[in-house]
Amino acid sequence: MIYELLYIVPSQFSDTEIDGVTKKVSDLLEKAEAKIEKTENLGKIKLAYPVKKVRHGTYILNYISVEDGSVLAKLDTDLKHTDEILRHIFVKREAGVPVEHVEITSYQAPLTPEGKRANKTPEKMVQKQEPVQEEVKEKMSVSELDKKLDEILDSDITQNI
Repeated sequence: MIYELLYIVPSQFSDTEIDGVTKKVSDLLEKAEAKIEKTENLGKIKLAYPVKKVRHGTYILNYISVEDGSVLAKLDTDLKHTDEILRHIFVKREAGVPVEHVEITSYQAPLTPEGKRANKTPEKMVQKQEPVQEEVKEKMSVSELDKKLDEILDSDITQNI
């Protein structure tokens, strides 16, 4: 039987370290007598929600063939105890389904019935910024500016209180 194994490696690992994690998972699969058909690094993207306080991860997809499906339970346990993997999932592939290139993109909120993206933030918390309107004043010369400043300093500022 052919299965897909998709797992997420946290963003704290560099590309060379991800190769080491991939090798470690490959060793686990071979130890469980699973034959690796294909391994594909789908890239690093932002997760839909934080997992163990991690917001980005690298997705790795393995196509494996296993003669006995009971091997997956042992593999599942081994992958759960692997610190380098945030999440993983096994999916059974039906016979005859072609293997295609997979491309993953960042999470986007679903569309509302009006066709707009759903806003996850309550309306009260969204701060809309009003456009700043600047007053356009005539340019003043330095002497005019000094004169205006003297008027302000000479006036009684407590008069308007």
